Amino acid sequence: MINDNKIIHKIIMNFPISHISSLCKYTGISFTAGAITHGFFSGERSFWTAVFGITIYLAGGTLEKIANPDKDHSWTDVLLIGIVASIGLGFFTGGLQHFPDSPARSSWVVPVGFVMSLVAMYLMEGKGKVDRKKVISYGFISSIIVITASIYTLSHFKGHESEHEHGHDHGAPAVVSSSANREIHIEMDDTMKFSPASWDAVQGDSVRIVVTNKGKLVHELVIGREADLKQHLIDMKKPGFQDHHHDNEVSVKPGQTGELIWTFNQPGDWIMGCLEDGHFEAGMKGMIKVTPKAR
Repeated sequence: MINDNKIIHKIIMNFPISHISSLCKYTGISFTAGAITHGFFSGERSFWTAVFGITIYLAGGTLEKIANPDKDHSWTDVLLIGIVASIGLGFFTGGLQHFPDSPARSSWVVPVGFVMSLVAMYLMEGKGKVDRKKVISYGFISSIIVITASIYTLSHFKGHESEHEHGHDHGAPAVVSSSANREIHIEMDDTMKFSPASWDAVQGDSVRIVVTNKGKLVHELVIGREADLKQHLIDMKKPGFQDHHHDNEVSVKPGQTGELIWTFNQPGDWIMGCLEDGHFEAGMKGMIKVTPKAR
């Protein structure tokens, strides 16, 4: 009876640590997946998001070790293998989330993440406990299935590229007229940046904006006030939202160039941003300062 009471007391004492451990591990996976979603190592923000996710995951593994000291996990398992596990799970879940908008990247990210998670799981839980031949057979068959499914999904989304984009007329430049009195050239790429990221205009200027996509993903340039662009992002996430091509935006496929003409009728700060899923949040925006017209 005394031993039973000790076991119950130990469970009660360890429960908060176990709960926090789970929160940390799943939060870490989510942050790592978020970094994958927004372009792993393609920008400083995504890099530090991944670092934070891995760190939080390792903190969760450490707390799990403290809460369950009798569990057969060495600190090497918790730390080194934990890094492999967190990156693998982040790759797998992040790739699955964004297969529709980044099929080329997801087609290799998902299989790599699956294999990494499989290796980490074996080293953490199965090494010396399960038949290695069975693990190899399972790993080979399951990996072939995941790779085949990824290739099929890639071909599906490549074949229906225009259908999964968020309602804009992607790749089609805005109607061009001869009314522009200025022209500016902007490049964009998969680092989620515009170049130049800021420029000036004068109230009344009609600017032809020529946009070249140097990346491997579809990007767009949308002009508006910052509050309007942020509200548009919120609206896009609502169920049943339908969007249409507007004259304040141009979307450009990889390696192509598009253009639009915009007249700045009001002075103040304007924003140019990419509203492709996750790109604006990853920092793909720039500033246009419009000074009042001289009287």
